[in-house]
Amino acid sequence: MSQKHNIYRERVYVNQGFPELVNLVGTQPCRVLDIGCGCGANLRLLRERGHVATGLTLSEAEAKTVEVQGLSCRVWDITSEVLPFPSESFDALIFSHVLEHVACPEVVLRRFTQLLKPNGKVYVALPNALQFMQRWQFLLGRFCYTETGIMDHTHLRFFDFMTARQLVESCGLKVVRHLGIGQFPTGPLRELAPSLSRRIDRWTSRQWPGLFAFHLIVVAQWAEKQ
Repeated sequence: MSQKHNIYRERVYVNQGFPELVNLVGTQPCRVLDIGCGCGANLRLLRERGHVATGLTLSEAEAKTVEVQGLSCRVWDITSEVLPFPSESFDALIFSHVLEHVACPEVVLRRFTQLLKPNGKVYVALPNALQFMQRWQFLLGRFCYTETGIMDHTHLRFFDFMTARQLVESCGLKVVRHLGIGQFPTGPLRELAPSLSRRIDRWTSRQWPGLFAFHLIVVAQWAEKQ
């Protein structure tokens, strides 16, 4: 067993989920597979929106946490050549901050797309290695790994706005949405005028996603399957 796999078997990811990504799946109930589901935050959001969602994780502890919430989860190594479900089992696949943790994300993504129904979609979220604060760190000559965030020490691959799209297209998928989500440095204005700050965040992330987006999102479907 590799050291990398031991890290993920023991690590537990707890967060509030990624509603901006989950909302892109839509309101029509469908079957969704959340690959790398952590403790099930996105699974909860999907269930709240009426979807039938299943998660995959390498961590036994995460799987138990998910199952306690009445959610469906399987312990599975996503780099395995064997898929845990039959072909065309799902309407949507979610890879939320997962593919940067594997050495060959193209291989993993291409393999899992076999689980997509003909009109299904893939929802990929990746951290932006060239977000403005990270650019500043690079400019200062700092390339320091951290426990979490863009420079998480378990990240094996790094992406910017265009290479995130290229990753998805290299797997024979057609990109239908490509966007960034992040924050503009508004300083004290964020507390004084939160609504205005959120509008500024959306506008700057839309106009300059490679600079201000923290999350890079690519939504795609089969280029040929109908």
